[in-house]
This record gives sequence, structure tokens and C-alpha cells, in this order.
Amino acid sequence: MGPRMRLYSVLILAALIVLSCGGSKQGKSARYRPKSGPVTLPDKISASLLPTLAVGLESCYVFLQPDGDSPFFGPLDGGELVKRVDGTSLWTLIWIPRLRVSGWVRKNQVYRVKAKTSDEDTVPTEYLTVLNILKPRVNIRTRPSTRSRIIFKARQRQEFVMLDENKGWFQVWVPPLKQKGWVFGDIAVKQRKRSVD
Repeated sequence: MGPRMRLYSVLILAALIVLSCGGSKQGKSARYRPKSGPVTLPDKISASLLPTLAVGLESCYVFLQPDGDSPFFGPLDGGELVKRVDGTSLWTLIWIPRLRVSGWVRKNQVYRVKAKTSDEDTVPTEYLTVLNILKPRVNIRTRPSTRSRIIFKARQRQEFVMLDENKGWFQVWVPPLKQKGWVFGDIAVKQRKRSVD
């Protein structure tokens, strides 16, 4: 190959690279951009957004605190469906739709089920766990993985209602998008708006 032909090949290659880079810039602007902005906590959320649990024993008592010496009420009957609000290593905070109250049960007394619940049943936000964002910019993603798509950019001190947990990630309700998302647990802190009834 002669010098002119090499020069011509190099110019064509450079032109292709420039076009390719320009095309990828266009592609980036055309891609989905995560939203950000103000977040207002809803007054209530649909109970269907929370995981459904069933009472696994013949009956179980509900405690006001995650402590066997705490005051308690009940019992709940075996098989009764409740909603998971939060939990510790030994206890689960539940919302009881039938009674419209929350309380703590021992973690080994309930189990997850895939039962369909009414979209009309709601839980007041004051009974739920709220996550406060700790860092200036935090990604909320479609799944509990850093490889999943970012759907929202949260800001420091914004609050989100927690729906579920999975291996160090929190599932939250994102009101501006009206959808669920996941945030890594180390960049948010839990709080409850009110103590259990």
C-alpha cells in the first residue's frame, strides 16, 4: 500500500471515529435521563405496595415494641394476611388491615406470601418507616443492584416511604414517578413518624 493510500485510509478511519463519537453523544441525549426534584411524602400509600405476610402459627400475639416483655394484644389467627412494614433480626413490624393498627410480631411467626390484596386498602404514612437520604446526590434504581437503571436522583434530607428491604438495599416509593425504586442502605437512615399504637 502506497503512502497516499495509507493517508486516505487514516482519514477515513478518523472520519468514522468522529462520526461514531458524534452519534454516541446523540445517543446519550436520547437516552432516559433520571428525574430529580422535590419529593413530598404522601399522606397514605396503597397497602398493595407492601409485602404480604401470613401468620404461620395457629395464633400469635402482637407487641407494641420489639420486646417479649412489651404490652401486647391479639392474638391474630393462623393464616391471617398482614403487611410487612419493617423489621429487625428477630422481629417484624406489621400493619394489620383488619384492625388498621400496627405492631411487632416475632419474625418466625410470619412468612411471605404472594396473595393479591385490595388496591383500595391504604396505610397512613405515619405508620410506615421513612428513609432520610444522607448524601447530596443518591441514585434510586429499578432493582437492588448498582448495575440496574437509575430512575431518580434523590437529594440530601429528602424523605421516602420504605416498602421493603433486600440484602442491604431499601425499596422506596418515588411519588414524582408513582413507582417503586431501590436505594442502597448505607446512604439512607430509617425513622418512624409515630410509635406503634
